[in-house]
Amino acid sequence: MDGFKLYVTNTSTIPPDGYLCYEDPDPGFPNIIQTIPCNQLGKYVIYYDDKGSTEVSNGNTRVIGPIVELCYVAINGGLIINMVIPAINFVVRKSFWGSNCQHNCAEDCIGRNCFPGNGSCVWGCIPTHCLNDFCDKDTAVCTIGCKERRTEHIVNSVDNIASDGLVSQYPSGGQSAYMANDGYKKTCSKTQGTIVTFQVDLKDKSIVTGLYILLGEGTTKEGYHTVYASNNSNTWNSGKVLYNGTVLPTEISFQEVFSFLTYMPPVGSPLTELEMCEIGIIGCPPTHYGPLCNTTCPPNCNGPCELDVGDCLLGCTNGWTGNRCDGGDNNFFIYHTFIAFR
Repeated sequence: MDGFKLYVTNTSTIPPDGYLCYEDPDPGFPNIIQTIPCNQLGKYVIYYDDKGSTEVSNGNTRVIGPIVELCYVAINGGLIINMVIPAINFVVRKSFWGSNCQHNCAEDCIGRNCFPGNGSCVWGCIPTHCLNDFCDKDTAVCTIGCKERRTEHIVNSVDNIASDGLVSQYPSGGQSAYMANDGYKKTCSKTQGTIVTFQVDLKDKSIVTGLYILLGEGTTKEGYHTVYASNNSNTWNSGKVLYNGTVLPTEISFQEVFSFLTYMPPVGSPLTELEMCEIGIIGCPPTHYGPLCNTTCPPNCNGPCELDVGDCLLGCTNGWTGNRCDGGDNNFFIYHTFIAFR
């Protein structure tokens, strides 16, 4: 077995014509137990030995062909090859990484292929929804921002409904609030004051499942960050508290129906400072549902519909019943009649 080779290939051709993972060095016999790392994509792992050995005995020389004794081979992830020399067990899972294949490769890695050790993309990234078509070739994250109606971590499903919203900050500040929903995360809105708020008007009641916020370095961060949901721009502080904590996570998950989202940073001394670089509100417009928000809600819903199946959340318009407001009839109800004669 001295001088054996390991290949990863896409065909079963012999001699192998694929990627050479490992070649046993000369001279001497290989170690009995070996662990060989090999980060490569392929359909076949081929142990190949064509060397054999030359023996000299009593002045006579003879060439002996290769002798192979493999007791156990395990191929883990993609690929760490464990061999016990003098039964082959495949444990390969495409699109996963980690010591136990417990993590998903990023959706925007080309072919959903990533290295098993750190999850970085093998062939690079797909920049479909990235601003200026720039994405990180290792992580598949949009480098400078996202295209319209997309935001970080939700670029492939559901809408960023903040894109169509009206954004405002109080006080108005030195950099416009619209820099926070332009998809470009390297530009930030800026303001400061004794009390500071940032608000997004969704223009109508919408079902929302989460929030993405990217704050700039200049933001006051010591203290409590609070996020409110309300249906009135002036009474936001009496609305539903979506988050309240001393550390503001980049992503916040919830499910609520509202028209206005308001963020209030911690109160600083003497002034509170806010730099909002990107805000994404995850959901669909009140008239649509589905993974890509491209299915129209039932026409008789009295408001937004549920994101997955389209059931009407706030009931039906007059005369209609059922989860999708497609039952009952549309009879006319006459309460008063006035007839004039001449």
